[in-house]
Amino acid sequence: MELQLPRGIAVIDAGKTNTKIVLFGPDGGLVTERKVASQNHEGPPYRHIDPTVFMGLCQAALPELDAILPIDVVVPCAHGAAMACVAADGSLALPVMDYTSEPPPDIIAAYRKIQPPFHEVYSPLLPMALTHALQLFWQQQAFPQEFAKTQTLMTWIQYVGFCLSGVAISEISSMSCQTHLLNVNTGKPSSFVRAMGWEKFLPPFAKAWEPIGSLHEKFRGRAFRGAGKVLAGVHDSNGNYLRYLAADQKRFTLLSTGTWIIGFDTEARLQSLDESRGMVSNTDVLGNHVVCCRFFGGKEFEILGEGVPGDEATLNAVQDLIAQETFALPYFSDSVDGPVPHRSGSRGEITGPAPASPEQRASLASLYCALMVSESLNSIGSTHDIIVDGPFSENLVFLMVLAQLRPNQDLFASDLRDGTTAGAACLALMQSGDLPHVPLSLVQIHASKLAGLQEYAATWLDLAHR
Repeated sequence: MELQLPRGIAVIDAGKTNTKIVLFGPDGGLVTERKVASQNHEGPPYRHIDPTVFMGLCQAALPELDAILPIDVVVPCAHGAAMACVAADGSLALPVMDYTSEPPPDIIAAYRKIQPPFHEVYSPLLPMALTHALQLFWQQQAFPQEFAKTQTLMTWIQYVGFCLSGVAISEISSMSCQTHLLNVNTGKPSSFVRAMGWEKFLPPFAKAWEPIGSLHEKFRGRAFRGAGKVLAGVHDSNGNYLRYLAADQKRFTLLSTGTWIIGFDTEARLQSLDESRGMVSNTDVLGNHVVCCRFFGGKEFEILGEGVPGDEATLNAVQDLIAQETFALPYFSDSVDGPVPHRSGSRGEITGPAPASPEQRASLASLYCALMVSESLNSIGSTHDIIVDGPFSENLVFLMVLAQLRPNQDLFASDLRDGTTAGAACLALMQSGDLPHVPLSLVQIHASKLAGLQEYAATWLDLAHR
């Protein structure tokens, strides 16, 4: 007999920084979680992800969590910037590449000559190894014998599900996440995939909420009580976006923050995308196109702030930075994928008096990220409510400065500790394919009243474009 509601929902979130299992109840409420640090290896043959981390965590934690609440549904969720080349026996033909790997210049040059057009994939060639098709092209060109063993290509997200269930599938939110593997307009393999002869490697599509198999016995322990159905799973930021759709939000821009700050806008159209400004498309789990802006915000904050946490920032320090004309100009990370297009290849710099204390460093990083995010929102024409989710929703200085920079929009902070896993859990409540209704608590942010902020922002923008 089919369960009406799952008793327990376990979301496996294999993130770039941390890997965790989050247990939710049948109402979508968080019960508890288990977490370990994700691990990457420098090589050879290139920087790569260690999949034994999430498998080890699953073996240890799933039986323990099932004893708390019977786990009827398991939802894979992961960052959307890696591919798994799987051999006939289920092993990896090549290690799963870490997207921070640096492809050789000759590989990049060769790929640029044959990459699919922007109007087909709605994503430029991203920095580092962020573009899935470039990863695969590099692997095939540099390691032909190993790549020749490949029989199945899966995104990192669906590879997690494959390890849990033994079933290989594709899923739309994962495959359309700036991969260059999918024609966004048709939902079919891109012209590049066809030219490379990779179509035969792509498994069939399943809906994110559809069960694809059952949890392997090795993850169940001796007394597993739940049904252990494994769903197709979801790209992490798209899971986050889904959580707000499930809360009956209609016209809004979601800022999903963390290592990246990604803005999902419900109203922007594909035709508005500008490949020079960090604008890309995503496709949600329902198959709808969503225009997005992207900025390596968490990483840039970490570098600019020299590791000082955001809660060290103060509005008084921001006011001092404005008065003394201290400007942080992009980009500080290896990524130059963001809202300011004319500094590509340039390194970030601070002009004017340097920050003199940890408070000023955190404050400058908060101010800089608010300016960059506001420019990102301009790029996608954001005009409706703004919702900030994730770590930056706890940085009050960032929020208040952003609210002052966007005087014609209401800005809200979500009190969700992790919208990504909460959104992924919503998939377990979509047995018919219809969105569940899960209440959401938002706190409206009042704008700061910093003197001279608008003039400072105009000067910053002029300097940033030089």
